[in-house]
Amino acid sequence: MAILVAALLAAANVSPVGETRQQDEAAALAHHRRMDANHDGFVTYAEMREFALAAIFPKGQIPERLPNDRMARAEFDRADIDHDGRISIQEAIAGADRAFAEADTDHDGLLTEQERGAYGARALVNLQKEIATWKPLPCQPRAACATAR
Repeated sequence: MAILVAALLAAANVSPVGETRQQDEAAALAHHRRMDANHDGFVTYAEMREFALAAIFPKGQIPERLPNDRMARAEFDRADIDHDGRISIQEAIAGADRAFAEADTDHDGLLTEQERGAYGARALVNLQKEIATWKPLPCQPRAACATAR
């Protein structure tokens, strides 16, 4: 489930969705506004997480205990360019612009399906490499841990 939450956050924040930079910026702005629950112009980690969980679970059926969301937090931290604990509209648009520039490998200002697919594949490989470097999280109280004590 943590992987699904992180995938939703990653797709929403850094994956090019349109053919042009303007389409991606518009999509990033619209997504930012949907996640900004208190309409203050900023998205906090809590708002982003609630938005992602609402997309996964039916209303009122979010489980009491959720797995660690380290991947989701890493995606949020990447989007929070100035590290102030919230994502501004400018940061959301900057993330869309950065992703578009990385995906537009022929630098023609247009993204083909192949460029978007290749970008997604590279992002997945990079995520897998990052996960491979993570150290195990400490066992939480009353949790079943894989290692014996």
